[in-house]
Amino acid sequence: MRKILSISALICTLVFASCNENPACEVPANGFLTETDFQVKMGSSSAVEVFKQLDAAWAKRDYESLKTFIADEASLSFDDGFVATTPQEFVDKIKSDAAASETGGNQWVTNYAFALALTNDGLEETTIDSGDWVNAQFTTKNTDPDSDIDSEVYYEYYHIVDGKVTQWNQFKKTIKKQ
Repeated sequence: MRKILSISALICTLVFASCNENPACEVPANGFLTETDFQVKMGSSSAVEVFKQLDAAWAKRDYESLKTFIADEASLSFDDGFVATTPQEFVDKIKSDAAASETGGNQWVTNYAFALALTNDGLEETTIDSGDWVNAQFTTKNTDPDSDIDSEVYYEYYHIVDGKVTQWNQFKKTIKKQ
């Protein structure tokens, strides 16, 4: 029995090790994208690391570092409908929003982040299947006792290609006090 378990463990180790070194071992797809042949699969931890560094720079209001994570030509859509297309426009909008909410401290808690990716369509002209899509959620607590808003939840999607955000979308849910 011990020999069987040892052989089984050895086989499993070899399979996992070969997959780690073989790019042909794809992460299995577990979803779809409507009206396309793309499938959704888990993304890379390196994209989540880029997100964590960007989030840390944003929390410190280190705007120069923050700009280094944004591609020169990007599409960055804020929850209020504003779209920035350069790192500087992105930072200018963040500064403006932070100045408008300074009384509340403009603090957030990052609730989660994970990366998804799309299967490769084999076409050089398309970029949606390059990089990873990091999905993140943040919560802010309102400290104004006169406000009817308890908190706000932000959902953000970062398309990270080669360590840079090429597309970003932000959505907000407002939670009222009961």
